[in-house]
Amino acid sequence: MERLLTHRWPEVAATAGSLRPQLDAVLTGGAAGPSLIRRLAPTLGMHTADLFVVAGLDLPQDLVPASGTKPWHVGTVLERAARLAPQSLRRLHEFVRSLPEHPPAWPPVRPRHSYPLGPGEMMLRLLRNRNIGPYSPKVLYFIGDGPMVSFSTMGMLGPGRTKLTPQYVTAFATVLGIPDDDLAAVAGVAAATNPRLHRHHVELARLAWDARRLTGDQLSEVLDVGRRLG
Repeated sequence: MERLLTHRWPEVAATAGSLRPQLDAVLTGGAAGPSLIRRLAPTLGMHTADLFVVAGLDLPQDLVPASGTKPWHVGTVLERAARLAPQSLRRLHEFVRSLPEHPPAWPPVRPRHSYPLGPGEMMLRLLRNRNIGPYSPKVLYFIGDGPMVSFSTMGMLGPGRTKLTPQYVTAFATVLGIPDDDLAAVAGVAAATNPRLHRHHVELARLAWDARRLTGDQLSEVLDVGRRLG
């Protein structure tokens, strides 16, 4: 959180107002509380739920994604959507937005493995914040030019046994729809140069966000529509 604030400080400071003492405290090693996160997210142009993750806080009930939707998850949808023609992708996204929202299970289903919040674990938690998981190297590869690795290799980002490289940072940023310089600041790892991104990566990232609270049955419907469109 401190790195992100430092990176974005000129614009944050310009609109800080009454938040300035709290922000100064975070910049000197203090923790950001939930109320600060909710007020700060619009200034940073980030989803509030993502900023909770960056701050190392548990998501409140109103911001949790769906969980326990096996065998489907949003990564499964993205793998299908990434292969669609532009018009078909738009139609699939429209279908996702048309689906009624059901409050996700509370408390959410916990992942089998969770590690202290280092840079790699943060990236995986941001993926889980879109119900993408548990590990989705194909999604990173097809959309964000991520490394083609095994599920286990990607999973080892959590405990730091797989090195978080610039290629990973840019791939995560692209799939998440977060500017790569912001995510690089959060991770303390530079973004990649000249990545080969999916030509519709912006819409795919928006689709992922809009699908994050769909139930398993709804995700199955989305996949059926995707198959018919593709």
